Amino acid sequence: MVLALVVTGGLAGCDAEGRIRSIGPGTSVSSCVDYVPMTAAERRESADLVVEGQVTKTDRTVEIGGVYDVYDAEVTTTSKGDDPGTTIEVVSTSDQCTTSGEPVEYLDGDVLAAGGTFRLYLTKADPEDDDSVWRLVVPGAAEPLTTG
Repeated sequence: MVLALVVTGGLAGCDAEGRIRSIGPGTSVSSCVDYVPMTAAERRESADLVVEGQVTKTDRTVEIGGVYDVYDAEVTTTSKGDDPGTTIEVVSTSDQCTTSGEPVEYLDGDVLAAGGTFRLYLTKADPEDDDSVWRLVVPGAAEPLTTG
């Protein structure tokens, strides 16, 4: 994985947990991550949670170095990790550079946008926060089982 970071419009720093935080109004932080493509077996190995479930888009968003749409996944099967409950919040990891405060983009579109039933390979967006949303372990780490 390659990480590039650009700070514009002011200062940025890290909080006590090492997360990048903007300092002052008008400040934005941009980052680019070049993810290594993974097979389904590698996705499973890297994921903290693997579930199957019905995915639907919500009207909520969350800021994680960029503004992500939040999806609800009604979990039907958990094949790796602790049972997360019946519904979890999921974001689709972007394959493009992101800027804090700006909507994220995807080269070929958001894999979860069509909705449907997926096998999701997940990790916590913020491992230190139990209430954090889940994110795809790498961009596209969702296998459609049905759509729509």
